[in-house]
Amino acid sequence: MKLSYLIITLFLFVNIPAQTKINFSITTLNNKKIELPNLYSKGPVLINFWALWCEPCKEEMRQLNQIYKKYKDSGFTILGINQDSPKSVSKVRAYVASHKIDFLIALDPDFQYLQKMNGQSIPYSLLFDTDGNIVYKNVGYLPGDETKLENEIRKLLPGVK
Repeated sequence: MKLSYLIITLFLFVNIPAQTKINFSITTLNNKKIELPNLYSKGPVLINFWALWCEPCKEEMRQLNQIYKKYKDSGFTILGINQDSPKSVSKVRAYVASHKIDFLIALDPDFQYLQKMNGQSIPYSLLFDTDGNIVYKNVGYLPGDETKLENEIRKLLPGVK
């Protein structure tokens, strides 16, 4: 029984197909089309999949916003990709505005991008280096996860301690 749990866990953590670069474009809430390679060519990028119905997602969003404010001037970017239904767009806009979320937010109501990144559940975060390689991945959110993430971000930002 324990072996089957181990195999399932390993499958979830290594299920991103081998690719040289992950490339996609997505439109933000502000109707700005962005290309992932354009983001990571400027510095490390965190892609975070989240939804309004997900309480751990919302807690993580507060932490991510603090991290973004701290490192954005060093070239770090966050792209939050919301997983709510198309009917919830106004609620997503209101949430982002009321919580003063400063990083990029896009919508993925059909789970197209989550599937492309082999996400199984949310919150789901992927950290890309400037070559477009995934260097850190986290599924779920527990208090303290932001510390591990911040350590990984600092490794990618030369001159930042």
